[in-house]
Amino acid sequence: MALRARWIVLGGPVLAWSVACGTSPSDGTDSSSGGTSSGGTSSGGTSSGGSTGSGGAASGGDGGLGGSGPSSGAGSIDCRTAGDGLTTVVFVNRCSQTLEYAGSDIDGGTLAPGAHECVDIGSDTESLSAKRYWAWAGEDPGAEHHSLAEFTFNTDFYDFDWYNISFVDAFNLPMQIVPVGESDCDTLTCPDDLLLDCPEVGRSEDSSGTVTSCVSPDRNDPESPVALYFEQCDDAYAWSGDDQEGDDPSPVKACAGEDWDIVLCPEP
Repeated sequence: MALRARWIVLGGPVLAWSVACGTSPSDGTDSSSGGTSSGGTSSGGTSSGGSTGSGGAASGGDGGLGGSGPSSGAGSIDCRTAGDGLTTVVFVNRCSQTLEYAGSDIDGGTLAPGAHECVDIGSDTESLSAKRYWAWAGEDPGAEHHSLAEFTFNTDFYDFDWYNISFVDAFNLPMQIVPVGESDCDTLTCPDDLLLDCPEVGRSEDSSGTVTSCVSPDRNDPESPVALYFEQCDDAYAWSGDDQEGDDPSPVKACAGEDWDIVLCPEP
């Protein structure tokens, strides 16, 4: 897929969602035609998949949970190869803490600060629908308490991959999605630590009393204090219908990519 650099920005967020999912933009559900799911739950099991290679600290210094670390760079990661016929997702930890990562149909793993891990998801031609990936530091905050990177790979619509960041259920880590080697495609970035000023109604704590997640009280309510708080990042879904109204650009994008970096705690 590295040779097919076609991409689009569809005419408005409603069209982007309806084309991506083949369903009404009001329901926010998956469809058999593919497309990412706006803020689905992060409780999916982990089974097949597994890492194909890992690295120590990539170039640059550590970042904190506030997202001050350096962005992912193609030259710093050598466990993915353009044109190898595989769809590869790379988890990159720019946070100052060790992270655990997990997601749809993968085993998951541990990332030290500055480390990365490549996971082959499948071929670069087979349809891979409704994949979600997430990570956490310390205690796992649990289902529907994570920032999500959502994808549908290798659709029959110009062979596009559809991707978005979702805070529909919750935020727990700053996140970035990078279409590797596709300079014409959009990188999505939400670098701020939204735990810091999370509204009281959304604050979820671990057993020590540390706030580990900012949780939406109603994923379908655009006026909830948490959804309004999440609106500060246009590159992520703040609520389930965030692609349907307002003047902000649609948070779901399309690109004929091959490999993807999911960067935790990216630089602003």
